[in-house]
Amino acid sequence: MRYLIACWALLWGLNASAEDLISPNVPSSMEFAGMKLKITESARRDIQKDVDMLTQSEKYFEIKADRARLYFPIIEETLRKENVPEDFKYLSIQESALISDAVSSSNAVGFWQFKDFTGREVGLRIDRDVDERLNIVASTIGAAKYFKRHNFYFNNWIYTLLAHMTGRGGAAKYVDQSQFGANKMTIDRDTHWYVKRCLAHKIAFGSVMEKKHSEGMRLMQYDRGAGMSLSKIANELNVDETELRQYNKWLKSGKVPGEKTYIVIVPIRGKMKPIEKIGGGVDDSMIVKSGSDKDSGREQTSFEKVFPSLSKTLNTDKSIFVKINGLPTILAKSGDNVTSVASKVNLDPARFAKYNDLKVTDRLTEGEIYYLRSKRNRGLTYYYTAQRGETLWEVSQKFGIKLKQLAKLNRMSVTDRLQPGRVMWLRQRRPSDVPVEIRELPAAPVDETIPVKELKQVEEPKPAQSPVQLQEVSESAVDEVVIQKPAQTEKEELPVFMEMEDSPELIDEKPRVVKEEKASYFTHTVNKGETLYSISKKYGVSVEDIKEWNDMQSGGLSIGQSLVIHGEGRPFELAPAQVDFHVVGPGDTMYSISKKYGISIDKLLTINQKDNFALSIGERIRVKE
Repeated sequence: MRYLIACWALLWGLNASAEDLISPNVPSSMEFAGMKLKITESARRDIQKDVDMLTQSEKYFEIKADRARLYFPIIEETLRKENVPEDFKYLSIQESALISDAVSSSNAVGFWQFKDFTGREVGLRIDRDVDERLNIVASTIGAAKYFKRHNFYFNNWIYTLLAHMTGRGGAAKYVDQSQFGANKMTIDRDTHWYVKRCLAHKIAFGSVMEKKHSEGMRLMQYDRGAGMSLSKIANELNVDETELRQYNKWLKSGKVPGEKTYIVIVPIRGKMKPIEKIGGGVDDSMIVKSGSDKDSGREQTSFEKVFPSLSKTLNTDKSIFVKINGLPTILAKSGDNVTSVASKVNLDPARFAKYNDLKVTDRLTEGEIYYLRSKRNRGLTYYYTAQRGETLWEVSQKFGIKLKQLAKLNRMSVTDRLQPGRVMWLRQRRPSDVPVEIRELPAAPVDETIPVKELKQVEEPKPAQSPVQLQEVSESAVDEVVIQKPAQTEKEELPVFMEMEDSPELIDEKPRVVKEEKASYFTHTVNKGETLYSISKKYGVSVEDIKEWNDMQSGGLSIGQSLVIHGEGRPFELAPAQVDFHVVGPGDTMYSISKKYGISIDKLLTINQKDNFALSIGERIRVKE
């Protein structure tokens, strides 16, 4: 009898454990943002697939859920104040996995994935000192403004949700005007995947938000930081400075500006009395002061402070050192070889060559980085899109990954040719059932030599179809990772989340630049011989941005065509010392950019918040602090 009871208890326990791992079932009806939704069987199956995908790994699902437990109280409060339904909080998980500095493949940034011009349109400060796209309060207020703007037109929160990705114009082919103002809808097989995926996030995460954070942490809002450094705030509030910086990556300079009230997010552990805000209305006796301001000497960007054990034998005045993937590196100068560089760092040439997947007899390239310790088995970034002309070895050097390991992660041979546009897996091995993805790169450099007259005679190519859509990366446990979103097979499903409304009237007159007085955009009239690439270089924007702003299916131009350009409208044709940004062109490297503008490599990496040497054509690199 005892044996039967024991067996029954064991089976019951196994079943209970198994039930914890089972994905929530998608219902036939549900509510979202106050709207009652009927879900057809075909749509239910689609949503169930997304739910299953989100919950397939208990470990990584719990990591996302833990982030949601931290950020949701702030998001909910902010949305309530902005009169936006709280259900939109689930969209923040879908957009960024609640990683503050997440970056999409289309250079959308932050919790709600704003591009810089759309962020500024909703009042976010985005410059070299502050990027409010990474601030959970400010960015949520910005997102709420967009939600309300679209809902003013649709009067339908489901259509508003869709417009967050496609823009109001892009959503037009998916909306039914008879549903404007509706409070009931049917979700069927034809409903846009973006809407169904958001519903899947609500179903998957809605039932686990009642649990507490796994480490007992919560986030508070501090509004008294004007003019203070994060170091001083950490000391005054008696919190860990490293954690404080981790939750305030929006503050690039480390000091809170004083021209307006900025909310600093403070991570709290332990049994401190839970409060929604630290600052206004909080008695000073609640603030624990300890120590003094330690701003001076906190910056440890030099090689000596990062690697003191190696620095003793290095002449840092004559050598340039930077840190990639947590490893010390040296930049090769003209005339360097394996033996000469190895001697500078007191390494055996054979060991130095092995660290860099080289032979002792191999030549070194000026401006290329070489490692002083063995490279790692994986990088800090999840994905990277190979650029034209790159080799597998060059990618391994950019990210500090062993060549053989990089090949293994991507199911390649070290001798394989790297196809331009191939999505490289850098942190985990590409599953065998996930085909290789090839992404379309910006127009090839050769396009710059093709005059407009010839472009008009070329048949416009059809939009490239991606051979595969990447699975959503749930393994986003590292806050520093860069998330590249799946490429979609339809233009409107590309990650273009916000559409500029009331676009300026395009002017078809003699070639000139017209700057709008009340908006941050202007028009450029195409002249003979101009290409998208040359125009992007002129104004310091990317080719892809120009295509997006002008709804261009291809790169074809015609003389007299008007193009909408977002930004200040100041051509980037000034002397290097006067330029704030450099637009990456063919053949540019971090080394060549540093030489051109007279800025050190480590400073270039720091002010651009980069932890590797990877560059893409059209990318904007800040060259002034």
